[in-house]
Amino acid sequence: MTLAGSKTHIHGVLKSSSEDFIVEEIPLYEPCGEGEHLYLHVQKTNMSHEHLIRHIATYFGIKKRHIGSAGRKDLKAITSQWVSVHLPGQTVSVPDSIGGIKICTHSWHKNKLRAGHLMGNKFTLRLREVLKENFNCLEQRLQALQRNGLPNAFGPQRFGNKNDNQFVGQYIITKEWDKVIAVLLAGTDRHHELADTGKFQNALDAWPFGQPAQRNILEALARGKSAEQACKTIPHTLSKLCVNAFQALIFNEVLKRRVAANSFNTIVEGDLVWKLDGGGRTFEIALEEVGSPEIVERSMQFLISPSGPLWGSKMRHPSADIERMEQEVLDGFGVTEEHLIGMKKFAEGARRPLCVPLKNTAISLEKDCVSVQFDLPAGSYATVVVEALLTGDL
Repeated sequence: MTLAGSKTHIHGVLKSSSEDFIVEEIPLYEPCGEGEHLYLHVQKTNMSHEHLIRHIATYFGIKKRHIGSAGRKDLKAITSQWVSVHLPGQTVSVPDSIGGIKICTHSWHKNKLRAGHLMGNKFTLRLREVLKENFNCLEQRLQALQRNGLPNAFGPQRFGNKNDNQFVGQYIITKEWDKVIAVLLAGTDRHHELADTGKFQNALDAWPFGQPAQRNILEALARGKSAEQACKTIPHTLSKLCVNAFQALIFNEVLKRRVAANSFNTIVEGDLVWKLDGGGRTFEIALEEVGSPEIVERSMQFLISPSGPLWGSKMRHPSADIERMEQEVLDGFGVTEEHLIGMKKFAEGARRPLCVPLKNTAISLEKDCVSVQFDLPAGSYATVVVEALLTGDL
């Protein structure tokens, strides 16, 4: 499935500077003005989520677990969002900035801000090096995305800097420990070559200190531990991240098939329907309802969407040809039902909408760039929008 001007692959550069990628969180609710949780509306530039939380925790003298947020924002960007700070019974002075973080405003609320407590994000992006004659094509593609919906793929950042987290996750699930190690220690530098030839102590001595998981594996191997024992040193958070990346890989593969069949935004027989306006609930519809005017209208209004798999032992399954197709994709990676049961400590499984709305779109040709604006629901990726605009492919 392609967008307008599909034969034209447009050259454009994103994120040449932080000003080219601006993210504004759309909150689920506003602080009420009273309670034990100080809500800070913050703006950061080129700062990781970890640094944001650390700076705030240090300033208020509390543990990081007492700080809440609705979600992580991009690193190389200017981003604004709410964070909550649990300060029961305290009266505090709030500065204009903390460690390079701008405090835009603040208030109080009765509960901690938690992951998912947001409606979505507003993006303002600047694409550099775009030829003026390609502007109309970009505009048509953006209009098509707003009209038809965005295929809700996971973006490349989900898969890590080396685009290999998903394979680590796959081999953790299938318990192929030698392959887990091979992926984590792969590379072309001298320390990678030392590891590849079994010189684990030499590789450990040369390995960068900024990669503790790899160093822990090498230390275990140098001490004569088995591949499985070495993999047990991988932090749970990293293992979970990689398993989640594998879930994302399978979801994207299923989505590709639905896009190719022109059904990523159409409810078909067997679908589990995602309620876009109802807190992420899924439901089944009767066969006679498929293709009915009501279902078609609700799909066109982006009130509902077909859903795709985030595999796990507790995931709800579709039926008919959709179930067979999703199972076929999973089978292609050698993952069985037994494996899914074993991975529940990392991920229990869920569904995710295949199609999401792209709202409040705007595009303009500026002196040295094309400016693009749009809103996305929580969990959807602006980089997927950019790829669709530049390539014309969904």
